[in-house]
Amino acid sequence: MSLPTYEEWTKNMSLTDQIKFHYDVDLDNFTGDPWEIVAEIAQTQGSNWLREFHKEFEENLREREYIR
Repeated sequence: MSLPTYEEWTKNMSLTDQIKFHYDVDLDNFTGDPWEIVAEIAQTQGSNWLREFHKEFEENLREREYIR
């Protein structure tokens, strides 16, 4: 069976779901503010944080063999 592409794998995932999956965050049991995670990402990545997040997320999925 062939692995999906990044676009196929993430097409029905919200940004929140992508962040939860990438950072292994269980927001149902997370006592902090989930947007603090996004703010921290934005601070470390600058104005290109979303593009950089998607690049890092795609690489992570490929390494974990979720996508081709």
